Amino acid sequence: MRVAIIGSGISGISAAEYLSERCEVTVFEKNDKIGGHADTQTIDVDGLQVDVDTGFIVFNPENYPRFTELLTKYDVPYKDSDMSFAVSNRFSGLEYNATSIGKLFCQRKNIFNLKFYRMISDIKRFYKEAKSLLSEPDNDISLGDYLNQNHYSEYFIDEHIVPMASALWSGKAELILKFPARYIVAFMQNHNMMQISNRPIWKTISGGSRVYLEEIEKSSNFKVKLNASIHSVARSDTNVVIKTHDAEDEVFDKVIFACHSDQALKLIETATADEKEILGAIKYQHNDVCLHWDINLLPRQKKAWASWNVIRSEASKENCTVSYYMNLLQTLDTETPVIVSLNMNDLVDKEKVWKYLEYEHPVYTQQTIEAQKKRHLLQGQLSSYFCGAYWGWGFHEDGARSGLEAAQKLLQDIGYAE
Repeated sequence: MRVAIIGSGISGISAAEYLSERCEVTVFEKNDKIGGHADTQTIDVDGLQVDVDTGFIVFNPENYPRFTELLTKYDVPYKDSDMSFAVSNRFSGLEYNATSIGKLFCQRKNIFNLKFYRMISDIKRFYKEAKSLLSEPDNDISLGDYLNQNHYSEYFIDEHIVPMASALWSGKAELILKFPARYIVAFMQNHNMMQISNRPIWKTISGGSRVYLEEIEKSSNFKVKLNASIHSVARSDTNVVIKTHDAEDEVFDKVIFACHSDQALKLIETATADEKEILGAIKYQHNDVCLHWDINLLPRQKKAWASWNVIRSEASKENCTVSYYMNLLQTLDTETPVIVSLNMNDLVDKEKVWKYLEYEHPVYTQQTIEAQKKRHLLQGQLSSYFCGAYWGWGFHEDGARSGLEAAQKLLQDIGYAE
């Protein structure tokens, strides 16, 4: 059985790794390296070669079972990370780090700020009350409407819940408020975030996420074709033809689209009505990323520096603006701060830039959720399967799990017995 997998992000790698023990698998990757959002940059910092992740960064074994299974199988080392969160409001001057009481009140004036105390109260109330949404499967209220109907303070909305969700999903505030509230709460509950204490200890790959990619590719029995620019994919009930720009057509028995849903639609020669409806319902947002060492993109007060730093400014009106302090997230031992900032390229001192990058992230609306429920209508039709983090919450485990599920469905369809 010859299987083509289009895309070498975690979804494609997870599918390829599982199938390669049972089928002849070829992974097509349009770029010159595998990985997708598992993207490690090697930069010179203080005279040292340092590996920095600019896409996927952290995970935890409890909530990332498929991904952790791969790391364990291929002996990939990982270490503790830091998941602290801070907000720096350049309009009002407010700054806080939610890690501890001391850092929460790193600005002494917050001790006398009644709105700040109301925000803390609303945080506790949200953790307690919002869980009720999980018992209401038909409740499609948006986050914005839920917060307004339940009289949460504007301070809590603007200075905490929206910045936090924006940082998690790399989405601008306007889109975050349209997210289904139940969806956000389900993610937070699943990741033990609906509580003040006893949160999971997050991990990061030692040496960067490229390490796990190298170990899987080295030890697995699948072929990878880099710089493979696919023109189109023709499908039937019996085979699949991969047409590239600079090579002969290749015929396979099955294909797994492990790219973004909109990319898959563009590659398919003749999409079905279901594919157009379901894949077309999932939208994406563009995010510019800058790897730099300009501390002006961190909170003004060093006491407020956290792993995730949401910077509220004019730029944040249009996009998610967050700076990841990589020295904390990846425990980088450098004197020079290593920072990854989203959608603030114009604010970074160009003399302090290592690299510019671009990523696309899925947008979650009720339309997205409805499309996810119909995934089963696509799998196996015209010898095709679809996987990607867009079938879940948009995180690395969602991609790893959906790749595995697509591979398992394919084997089930061809009658493969374990």
